[in-house]
Order: sequence, then structure tokens, then C-alpha cells
Amino acid sequence: MKKIILSLVGLFLTIASMAQPTFVSTQPSNKNVVLEEYTGTNCTYCPDGHKRANAFAAANPGRVVLINIHQGSFAGNNPDYKTEWGNALANQTGLTGYPSGTINRRVFSGTTTALNRGDWASKGAIVLAEPSFVNVAARAQVDAETRLLTVTVEVYYTADAETSSNKLNVAILQNEVVGPQTGMAANPDYVVGTQYRHMHMLRHLITGQWGDILSHEGTGVIPAGTFFTKTYTYTLPEDIRSVPLEFENIEIAAFVTKDNQLVYTGALCKPTFVISTQFGAEIKSYELNDLSGCSKYVGQTLKVRNIGQETINSMVIDTRVFGISNITNWEGEIATFQTADIPNLPVLELQNGIQNEVDVLIRSINGIPTDLREITTFKKPAPARNGLTLYLTLDNYGTETTWNIKNSSGTVVKSGGPYTDAQTDRLKVVDLTITENDCYTFTINDQYGDGINSGYGVGGYYILDGQGDTIVVSDGKFGASEVKKIGYGDYIGLEEVSLNNVSMTIYPNPAKDNATLDINLSQNSVATIKVVDLMGRNVIDLGAKSMKAGQNTIELNTSNLNNGMYFVKVASENGVVTKKITINR
Repeated sequence: MKKIILSLVGLFLTIASMAQPTFVSTQPSNKNVVLEEYTGTNCTYCPDGHKRANAFAAANPGRVVLINIHQGSFAGNNPDYKTEWGNALANQTGLTGYPSGTINRRVFSGTTTALNRGDWASKGAIVLAEPSFVNVAARAQVDAETRLLTVTVEVYYTADAETSSNKLNVAILQNEVVGPQTGMAANPDYVVGTQYRHMHMLRHLITGQWGDILSHEGTGVIPAGTFFTKTYTYTLPEDIRSVPLEFENIEIAAFVTKDNQLVYTGALCKPTFVISTQFGAEIKSYELNDLSGCSKYVGQTLKVRNIGQETINSMVIDTRVFGISNITNWEGEIATFQTADIPNLPVLELQNGIQNEVDVLIRSINGIPTDLREITTFKKPAPARNGLTLYLTLDNYGTETTWNIKNSSGTVVKSGGPYTDAQTDRLKVVDLTITENDCYTFTINDQYGDGINSGYGVGGYYILDGQGDTIVVSDGKFGASEVKKIGYGDYIGLEEVSLNNVSMTIYPNPAKDNATLDINLSQNSVATIKVVDLMGRNVIDLGAKSMKAGQNTIELNTSNLNNGMYFVKVASENGVVTKKITINR
């Protein structure tokens, strides 16, 4: 979920042909290399290709344009780094394996342009040593508030061209796209934890699949001294194929081709930025997250991006559920173009079985009022009843898939897989044999680590209860595993409940370092007292205590607890009671 302060759509082209060169060189120069690398996240040897391409570019600063095109069987869909242009580009190369690359889309031997990664540097050196009759240069800027990209490209012919028309191609590339990658250990400088820094990724072709025609008004070839200047404007979307397009990480590639195939030369530029407001922000994402899976309490995840001139040091954030405000006074530091996670947002209490509308507003930034907001809905399923049935559709590699369902004690009550590899009869319908009231954990695993819907057969799953209600649903797009929580029957989760003849009062609440529990029992009993966090983990265990009928007072030391919400759970022969306690120092 994303919201930008102001959004425009569209692509506009303007051409001016009678101007004079301002930043493109008018002196004869050698060709620059345009290396188009065909790659994918599931390609084991592709990081080695990236490493070799980067080394070649570093050895020839300003002379090599790298364009990484995610395409083909290794590209994957989760995330989807592909573009609408990739297949057509790849189809003219004759590539037979990945990674493959082309040097200026040129045939060096045989009939195809595709080259093994071991040949890129040596073939590139040949091109770098050749004179070029045309020079190209680009400049670009981005309006940070509107996301409007303006690119100006100048093309100058220092000698006669080979033909009467050429084509100008302008591409948007993105660096620092952090995501999965197989074989990334081969390029360790680009590994970030368990993820990989994808660089020079093709995101869009402003001039379309094969470029914008450069045509001289006279007859014959384009003569020496001809100058073209073209300006393109394009509003950058927030994401392409659900992959965020972070404008501060883009670069512009411009290159001139003979036709759809041969590239003469190219150039790169990084945009400058126009920041029109002193204080500006956008909500990059806002999500609600189950804390225990079976509880009605959810956490908030908020990412805010600074698109203003000044550093953001404070915000007043208001989260509203059913008209009730939950105010957070945030203090920190978000520099221009940086995105920050906003921590310590209050836990929200939602209602089970309905769509809960949640409205998050940033009321002020650095004390200045704003109206930035995001509205989302979140449905907490009602507890399942009358049994559970799993409907599992496998991908083509069923041998990679296993699953299990556990009760709250961690005991496996049902499991399945691995299955057989097949392209038909992939639907499995399984009775999960659930009869006991509890909070269950369903886990599905994929041995290869690409889920069951990554381009090799469309898999997914859902779980229905005996009343026909959908309890869990997944599109199968996960990595090595996915976990879902299922509340069944009248389970005792992290809810405020009072069962049978036991009750409890907690004061003060919110508490600081100490709280008092008044526990009322209908008869003498031994009771266990525990404090659990929102994930159901024990943080305080007072053990078993003998209690009399009537009121019992217990002192609770909370000095070692962090600020936040917890639950005090008392279990006795009289029944069970769970109450919420908040620590706020």
C-alpha cells in the first residue's frame, strides 16, 4: 500500500532539431560499449556474470553501459523483475544459456550476437578501440514531489552515418534493488544479509521497444555535423510489477542503433533532483500484522519516505480504528530521499470475522500540520469450527513440497508430502483431523526455496472449515516456507477472557515497574500465574501458588519488561482468566 503526495501519469515526447550542441561532444570519439546482460534470480551463474560485467565497466570508466535484463526461464515471478521488452530483445540474440550478453548487439562470429560471460571483456575491448561517427549524451532530472522524469538527449554526428536514419533508445535502469538471487556467493560484494543487490536493472524503455527514429531531412546518409536534441518526460510509477521504483537509484541509458540490432555507441547519466517543498513525505507502505495469528490484536508496520528539503525529526501519527484514535509522537531522523521504519506504534484491537477499516494519518511533520493518510482494511477470521480441510494445489515439482499442522504445544497433528513431480492431478484435498479447541500452526515448506507459484506450474492453497468459511488462503508465492496461524473453536488465545469461577483485576494499568493482581476464586485452589508477550512467549512465570476462595492479592514485578502490551494468564481448578496489561514508563 502506497500513497504519493501528487501523482501524474503519461509519457510525453518533444523534439527540437534546430538547436546547437550544449553538452554532447562534437569531437570525433571512439565507440562506447553497451553490454546487455540476460539474467535471472534463479540463475546460479548469473552473479558471476554480474561480477565480470562490473569489473569490465570499472576498468573503463564512462565507456561501458551495463543493462541487466531479467528474462527467460530463470527470471522467476517472486519478485517479478521482468519487463514487457525482455523477450523481444532476447529473441534476436540467439542465446542458449544464462547468463548471456551482447556487446553492442554485434555478431562477432557465427550468426548470433549472444556471448558467453567469459567473452564480454575481450569483445568489448574491440568495440572500445573503434572510432564512432556519432556521439550521444544525456541529462535528466526528477521532480521529487511529482516523480516527473525529464530526459534530454543530444546526438551529434562527427562523420557521415552509414544510413539515412538511425534510432535513439532511452532506457530507465535501477540500482540497489535488494532481493533474492541464486548463487549470489559468487559476487560477495553485492550480498546484503540473505539478499542480493541487483544493479543496472532494466525497468522501462521510454522510447519503446526499438527506439525513436533519427532521420535527416535531406537525401542520402545522415551527414557529418548533424545534430539532434530530444526531450522526453515520463512520470515514474511507484512500482513496476509490484517492485518499488526508487527514483534516487535510477540511471538513464541512451544509445544509438543502426536499426533494431547494431548499437553504435551509448552513454549513461544519473538524474539530478528538484525538491520543491521544505517538508515532504510519502507513506511507502502500511501493513497490519497478526501478532499471534489467533489473537484479535495486530501490530502496525509503517514506512515513511522523506521527499522534502529538510530532515524529518518528528511526526505525530494517528491510527484510527472504528473512530478511536491511537496517537504516536515519533522522534528520529529521516534524511532527504531516505525511507524509515516507524517503530513502537501501538498494538490495535480488531474485531474477528469482519473487515476492519484502519486509517493511519500523519498529522504533522516537524510541527507543521499535514494530511498524509493511508486507509486499509484487515479481516480477522472468526475461529474455525466443525473440522478443517486443506485444498493444496502443487506446482510441477511436488517432491519439493511438505507441510504440517501443529497444536499450541508444538505436537504435529497432521502432515503431508513430499509428493510426486507432475504437471497434472496436482490438487490434493486433505482432512486435517482437527477436533480440539486450540491455536494451530500450519507450515508449508518448499525444498528448492521458491514456493509453489514461481513460474513452474501455478500452485497455491486454502483451508476451509466445516461451515464452508475460508480460514487461510495463499497464492503460493513464498520462499522456503510459509506459516499461518489458525484459531479453532473456543480456543484460549491472547484474548481477554474469563472462564468459569475466576476473575482478575490489574492495577495500575498501564503499569511501570510494579502492578497488583487481585484474583478472585470461587473456592480454594492452586493457580499458575504467567505473563506472556504478544507472540505467546512466557516473559514472567510466578509458578504455582495456593490461593483461598475469594480475593487473593499478588504483587507483580514488571521492571524487566519493555514498554508494550502483555497478557497475564491465571489457570486454576476454578477456571482460566487472561487479562491485558500495558507497560508504559
